[in-house]
Amino acid sequence: MSKRKAEPSQRLAKRRRGVPAFGAETEDDRVNLASSLSTASAFSTRSVPFTGPIPNLSVLCVRSFVTNLRALHETRDDWEITLKWLKLMPDNLVPKLFAMLRSSCPQILTNAMITSYFLRGPSIVLTSDIPAVNKITILAIAGAGNSLHELHLTGFVKFADSVFATVLPSMPSLRVLVLRGCAKVGSATVEAAARSCPLLSTANFNYTAVPPVALVPLLKNCSDLRVLKLAGIPNWTDATFAKLSSAVFQDGTFVLRNIQTLKLRQLGLSDSSVNTFLARCPNLTRLDLSFTHVHRPFPVVSAEATVEKLSLTSTAISGVDVVALISSLPRIKSLALGALGGGQGSSVAIGNTSAMTMTDQMLESLTDVLKHFEHLEKISLVGNTKLGVTSRRGGALEYFIQCVGRKCKYLNLSGVHHLQSLHLTGLLPQDAENQPPKLEQLILNNTGVDDDAAPYLACCSNLVVLELAGTKISSAGLFSVIDTCPRLQTLNLTSCRSVSVTDRRRFFEVRVTVDYWQ
Repeated sequence: MSKRKAEPSQRLAKRRRGVPAFGAETEDDRVNLASSLSTASAFSTRSVPFTGPIPNLSVLCVRSFVTNLRALHETRDDWEITLKWLKLMPDNLVPKLFAMLRSSCPQILTNAMITSYFLRGPSIVLTSDIPAVNKITILAIAGAGNSLHELHLTGFVKFADSVFATVLPSMPSLRVLVLRGCAKVGSATVEAAARSCPLLSTANFNYTAVPPVALVPLLKNCSDLRVLKLAGIPNWTDATFAKLSSAVFQDGTFVLRNIQTLKLRQLGLSDSSVNTFLARCPNLTRLDLSFTHVHRPFPVVSAEATVEKLSLTSTAISGVDVVALISSLPRIKSLALGALGGGQGSSVAIGNTSAMTMTDQMLESLTDVLKHFEHLEKISLVGNTKLGVTSRRGGALEYFIQCVGRKCKYLNLSGVHHLQSLHLTGLLPQDAENQPPKLEQLILNNTGVDDDAAPYLACCSNLVVLELAGTKISSAGLFSVIDTCPRLQTLNLTSCRSVSVTDRRRFFEVRVTVDYWQ
């Protein structure tokens, strides 16, 4: 008997379910190890007692309004009165309220409601996951005029460059422009910003179509520019960059003294282009060169050691050069050295284990440097698959965790496959005062840790987030961690085979149930 043929609507629904939503990937600083991870995430969360300052009255009122909005929306008279009150809301409260509405009930926000009540105030934020936002909504932003200081438009892949360029001329006071993921933004928008927004201090063109030469008027006219983000733009090569260089950088007197944050992630640029750019930015504090073709970005050293954040994930910089570079940056707070040697500009190549260049010897040398840095808070060694090959007690990984890792608030060792539970002994108390590690977020996904790690993890009483996806840890080991980490709010137990599938998303509840029956 033949199978029944699916209806057209059913086939269409299946196809749609297979297409990921734009922006579904993790943050830029996360390395994608999709080849070795399950796509079904299992995060277990819980609420912990609030210990911060008491919110002011305006915040409490906004929260109450958002909580009761659905009920108000269902009653016509209440809804009409509500809209009248929205019209009277002070401009400075509008961005805060709109942010909460976007997060809690975006489906209630219609285009008419957004354009009538929320496109005002000092800041406007629109994202593509609000169903009602369309071209008309974007064009209506022009009405905000001189009062608008920040404009954030993210993920609008269908709207043409001309749409964004049209609204900017009416915003002479704009200081922050974020167009991340607006795939068709290009020369027209950048030209409009350079011509009409002279006070611009932040320009985020990540994942757009802005060509290098389009930045010429922006760099020349916006002297207050402090943040420039250009990640993931196609067709940025040494050849196309040469047009920008010849128009701006060949003048030996042109210096971008105010640029503090520069993001060149996932651009097809090599040393010649990158170093030309860096040489004109003497006051950098945050630099991202991940997934580029860079080998030796040494001009950053000339910044007189002011760099606080550096990301070199999946670059071909040698171990000797990495250690030498970092040695000159004692103020570093955030450091990303994931999958060194594995990318040469391609995030896909991160799965190439043989290409990785960070070894135990290099990690020991790096630890000797970093253990003296007082400001380091965040470090990522994700995907360095050659680390811990010797897996002996007292090896490079244990030395690093004991001298550096425990002092940080964020540590990502995901994908370091040879990391074993014994390497975590560095988390044990190091002095007579039994001070716990500073770690608030610890990521050990796809490592070799098991229940033997529980006593060491239990020492991290400041933990808020713990990720153990793809490890051998079991429920029994996790119970002791939860008992001694009162601030722990999030557990990632994806693909933990020693934890029941039904318990992975509700593990905190499982622990409460066990306590009850005991």
